[in-house]
Amino acid sequence: MMWLLPWRATLDRLLALGGAVIVIAEFWILDASPFHIPVIALGTLMIYIGTWRLTGHLLYKRRNRPLRTEIHQFIGLVRQLCAHKTRADATETAKTEAALRESVERIISVA
Repeated sequence: MMWLLPWRATLDRLLALGGAVIVIAEFWILDASPFHIPVIALGTLMIYIGTWRLTGHLLYKRRNRPLRTEIHQFIGLVRQLCAHKTRADATETAKTEAALRESVERIISVA
């Protein structure tokens, strides 16, 4: 999933620039167009979506990735615990509970 990040960022830049080009072209070239308002609205929407998603990529780089990884592992362990509880498997439930406790300690140390 991380390998898609540069492509998404490039696509978002192109989306924002494409929106700007549409708005500028509508004002300069297609001034007498009967679809003046919808085209400008589409261009503005493209600019908004592109810059909003680019901002999301900038904020994504600032996240605490080790903490996020630990939380994903914790959620997986919780799912395993629920599965073991529904099957009434006592030994696997005990192992999963111990793994959950260790995971909580790692989360606290990473945070």
